[in-house]
Amino acid sequence: MQHYIVKLTLAIITLSIALGIITDGVQGEITDGLSPRSCLEIRYSYAPNVTPKNGLYAIFTKDNQMQPAYCDFQSDPPFVWTLVESFTRQLGRYTSKLPGAINFRKPYYYNAPYNECSPQFKAYRLGKATMTSIADAPRTTHWRATCNFGNKTSFPMNHRDYMRASMCRYNIMKIYSAGPGCYFIDYVNVRGYTCRKCQLPIFVSPSYHMTFISSRATDYCQRWVFPSPYHTSPQECNFGLFNGYNTKHECSATKLSTTNYWFGGVYQPATKLVNYHLL
Repeated sequence: MQHYIVKLTLAIITLSIALGIITDGVQGEITDGLSPRSCLEIRYSYAPNVTPKNGLYAIFTKDNQMQPAYCDFQSDPPFVWTLVESFTRQLGRYTSKLPGAINFRKPYYYNAPYNECSPQFKAYRLGKATMTSIADAPRTTHWRATCNFGNKTSFPMNHRDYMRASMCRYNIMKIYSAGPGCYFIDYVNVRGYTCRKCQLPIFVSPSYHMTFISSRATDYCQRWVFPSPYHTSPQECNFGLFNGYNTKHECSATKLSTTNYWFGGVYQPATKLVNYHLL
């Protein structure tokens, strides 16, 4: 029965791509076999020496409901990532009046799906149940934020304008109010300025998306400095909110620049011990 559903879904997704319902080059394949809850679990269905192509795959929620998802197997080895949200600067800006903008002003504690069945980079957000299923999958350990992923053609990618954190250190699914909170981040790069394993101020509230305000990092936590022509007027929001931004940051360079959020973890084949502290 499951094999029949997989084949049917493949036909539907293929037709959707042909009709332009699923856009921005999001394509891939549907996998047979077990019911993977994340792209990382899909990776384990392939031989260690075979890296799948990035694109659209089928994952399953805790209650075994199938969900199309965009998988990144190639950009950030040895990590494998499942896209959970993506939005343009103009859509994610705090003052945006565009249709659907309110969905991208909420932390993941709230259910605010948008284009949930059509993974894309311009305007996409999974529902809370599916996000929770991915976050709670046994191999999911981290989340990351990237910029303009849909435009990248060369992998592995560089880590400019990038953030990665452990779910254990900052559970992005459960924290909905921090103004700011001091949290340990594995790695962050803002316009070429890098901080590794440092404590940074993360801002989030029920009325706005999680963001790192790099221009205010000198005022909080370990007081890291991210040189900028701005300080607090205007402030520089990175990876969301955009109530003030810097056009030299890839996520906010233009109104159509995209911010992409992912859940994932390290692919650890049985035949080789992988050290993932690469950044």
